[in-house]
Amino acid sequence: MTENNCSLDFKKGFLRTFYPLVIIIQNLFSLLIGDEKCACCSKKCLRIPLCRSCLRLFMNTRKRRTCKLCGRILISEIDLCLHCRSGSLLKDFDGFYSLKSYSLWNKKILFEWKMAKKRTLSPYFAKLIYEKLKDIEKIIGCDIAVVPVPPRKRKIRESGWDQMEEICFYLEKGWGINVLRILERVSSVQQKKLGRKERIASIKSSYILKEEKKISKILKRMPNAFVLIDDVRTTGSTLEACARQLKKITSGNVYALTLFSVD
Repeated sequence: MTENNCSLDFKKGFLRTFYPLVIIIQNLFSLLIGDEKCACCSKKCLRIPLCRSCLRLFMNTRKRRTCKLCGRILISEIDLCLHCRSGSLLKDFDGFYSLKSYSLWNKKILFEWKMAKKRTLSPYFAKLIYEKLKDIEKIIGCDIAVVPVPPRKRKIRESGWDQMEEICFYLEKGWGINVLRILERVSSVQQKKLGRKERIASIKSSYILKEEKKISKILKRMPNAFVLIDDVRTTGSTLEACARQLKKITSGNVYALTLFSVD
């Protein structure tokens, strides 16, 4: 694939200086509001809410061997984990990727972002996702389009913002990535309030494709592959439900990418 045909070409974004400018603005803002403590080591920091050393560690995504289907960390030389070898629940995926394990201080970082609404973390998360998308594109050798998992209809009214939509803003405006909002959620029940069996049963009918007219306007051309993005994978049932819908409109591959994964 040539550089001119690469769908994730950095030149298509809002200038090469977009990401550095965001960081500079954050630093100036943190100086104005006063001291901030790092969410991980509690040291005073400039970059909200991580100190320089913790941020550097967090942004360093070391290569880990993961299951090619569900994304769990592998402990053997086989490409599939024990769960998937015994029969995976993820039937509609062609691959799954995760950036971080949902454990230790990664939990604290996610809490600061989602619950404490430290939105200054968003461009860092977006950069991690963008870099992984470039890797995925190299692996599969074709152009891709990102599809965010849609939120509950009341989520924005309750919390004031949608985390994945903010990530998509940076992906689109900062790096020119093709983001397709072609899914919608029809259930307003919070999945975390349900038991595992109830959750899986509820999710199966919670996501649908948007109306055909709306999709035709969004899909100027069908990408070779879709990449679903979300913040956390727990059982994988949410992503599986969304992938099942995407398979209805494409014969291409469907992948998933999350910031964190519960192994």
